[in-house]
Amino acid sequence: MSDQQKLLVIPEQPEARPRPQRGELKLTCVNRQQTRMANIYIEDLIAPDHKARAIDKLVREFDLSAFTVALKTTTGCAGRPAWEPSLLVSLWVYAYSEGITSAREIERIMPWEPGMQWLSGLETVNAHTLADFRVAHKAALDELFARLLAVLEEGGLLDLSQVMHDGTKIRAQAGADSYRREKTLRERLADARAAVKEMGDPQAEGTAQTRKQAAQQRALRERLKQMEAAMKELAAQQGEEAAQGDKEALRVSLSEPEAHKMKHGDNAIAPSYNAQITTESQNKFIVGAHVSQNSSDANSLMAGLEKVEQNLEKVPQQVVVDGGFTNRNNIIACAAKQIDLVGSLVDPKERSEAAMKGLGIDGNFAPHHFRIIEDAGGQRLQCPAGCSLEHVRQSMKRGNRYQQYQARGEDCRACRYQTSCCPKKPERGRTVSILTEEQAAVAAFRQKMETEESKAIYRRRGEVAEFPNAWIKDKLGLRKFRVRGLAKAGSELVWACLTYNIMQWIQLVWRQPAVA
Repeated sequence: MSDQQKLLVIPEQPEARPRPQRGELKLTCVNRQQTRMANIYIEDLIAPDHKARAIDKLVREFDLSAFTVALKTTTGCAGRPAWEPSLLVSLWVYAYSEGITSAREIERIMPWEPGMQWLSGLETVNAHTLADFRVAHKAALDELFARLLAVLEEGGLLDLSQVMHDGTKIRAQAGADSYRREKTLRERLADARAAVKEMGDPQAEGTAQTRKQAAQQRALRERLKQMEAAMKELAAQQGEEAAQGDKEALRVSLSEPEAHKMKHGDNAIAPSYNAQITTESQNKFIVGAHVSQNSSDANSLMAGLEKVEQNLEKVPQQVVVDGGFTNRNNIIACAAKQIDLVGSLVDPKERSEAAMKGLGIDGNFAPHHFRIIEDAGGQRLQCPAGCSLEHVRQSMKRGNRYQQYQARGEDCRACRYQTSCCPKKPERGRTVSILTEEQAAVAAFRQKMETEESKAIYRRRGEVAEFPNAWIKDKLGLRKFRVRGLAKAGSELVWACLTYNIMQWIQLVWRQPAVA
């Protein structure tokens, strides 16, 4: 027998000893088909350091009377009492912190989720009350957001010496298939008006209505209102795009006219809003937020800084942005407000080549590839193919001074590079504008961004400006608005930013050990 076979030999097992005789085993089984009464001490539902306690404590520190202005229920009058605003605010903040953005989901889990049980005292708030509260108090919500920022500033947790601004796209409720052109919108509007006219006046005498008929009439009026809003939004878009392209190509969503199609980071194009968020760099608190309908960030910076000024009654000393916000208008506006703007500025050569491609001209024939030549006849320009362009005029555009040169038509038509350099109307000759004097504010900004100090400041932009965007989308789950319309989407964004700031406060203050 080999050594390997010896290893596989299993020795004989001893005989099992007989077990002593016992009675039947007693086991406790779970019976779920029963009703039991339980004594619950609400304070024991959650731990002493649970975030629900921190949210409730912080919210109750503020005066929330602005949320009760529209309430009609009073002591001594018929009707059930309304929920206190501190409870509803705390419920929404806690729900967003758990990634829950649906009012129905809050109502569903409230009877068994410990944090919500503790906040509500084992009561249940219905979804309609929660949904209405979220969008019906925009002014009061903005006031609460600003008061929280004031408290953070007084506590030394917030500093406006440096803020960083960024935008992120958040999808709207509208579907991509809800967009229609002007012709279809007019047909739908005419149908809606005819249906409302046929319905008649619901207040007229002798028009007894059932509940079903009343609901149908309300639906028709809402449909008409929606079609009118869609036509109004289309007219606004046509006014903006009239000088750029074909107005017939414009489309508007029937279900959410204010939502515009935008391109997201995953290259998806969907109805969305552009959430603009300003973050202070000390502890990454959000100090301003608003929603824009424009996919481009270029015109959103000053509106974002105005929000910061409304919230804290002063402007930041320095604002850091990316290339989407760095343009001539923002540079001049920040200089006028004495705000130090730091941002990436596109290389003029790259911008010039991009502009040429938009005109059908090859990037190798952009203005910076032409050479200025001084001779006895004066100043002229030489193209890459060797042809001369004579100086014709100088011009001012947006504060910049340009010298313009023009080639002869016969030279352009005979040139072998005509299709690349002068594809449109070569008989007129190529005209080239050379920048000779840049506006003072833009030139100073460009010079400042060449310094190592400014470059080091800009390198911190991503970790500060993009952090709340990622938190709001990933932690709070706000990748798609639950409400429709620009105003309501703005309210939901403020709810998310308020939740983010409170979570930051809990991490920095509430859960830190007390200092003796």
